[in-house]
Amino acid sequence: MSERYGNHTRVYTVRDFLEDTGEVVVDIVQHEHDSPMMLFSRDAHVGMEFSLTGPRVHFTIPPREQDEPVALFADATAIPALVSIFDRTDGKLPGELYLVAGDRAAVNEITLPGDLRLTHINPEDTGDPQPLYTCARALENPTSYVVWAAGERAEMASIRSYFRDEVGMDKSRVSVAGYWRIGVGNDEIDRARKKFYERKRAEGAKLEDFNDLDAGI
Repeated sequence: MSERYGNHTRVYTVRDFLEDTGEVVVDIVQHEHDSPMMLFSRDAHVGMEFSLTGPRVHFTIPPREQDEPVALFADATAIPALVSIFDRTDGKLPGELYLVAGDRAAVNEITLPGDLRLTHINPEDTGDPQPLYTCARALENPTSYVVWAAGERAEMASIRSYFRDEVGMDKSRVSVAGYWRIGVGNDEIDRARKKFYERKRAEGAKLEDFNDLDAGI
């Protein structure tokens, strides 16, 4: 971004791509703070020019057998990614979705695929600092699912460790990403990601081999 926005960068999920017009749709949740993205979104207008980099590797639900159930764990920051995934299903996605979000209206706007059961958790109604991790540990017969999770980095790391290390699931059946970190600014996260990516590339790794949770943030 320009000097007006502190020369910061931000990572966002593309909710939809309109191939006929070359347009992309990105969800930006509005709030009262003057963060770089809030300033940018208020300034945005038709004809405005700006630069994009990427895309980063997009992670989606791991490959699964037909009708094999999924276990999805997400907070409000992952809603655009969920919508993008759901838009590309065949209309059915058996399994469980655990979603932590305070904005009930945003939750109600999600069109759930058939056979997917939603458990909505309002963060104001729980004193649990990691409610998604708690739901993950309570999941019965976890190895019968493929797992997808996205949200706060520390909680996502706990979820990944549980399914991979304690349950013993293969990494091909567990896809987890951390979007933000409690007490850590996005600029610090982006700098750490950049250093991590540069180091891994220098070691010969491909982008699809990276796991963002290993960036040490």
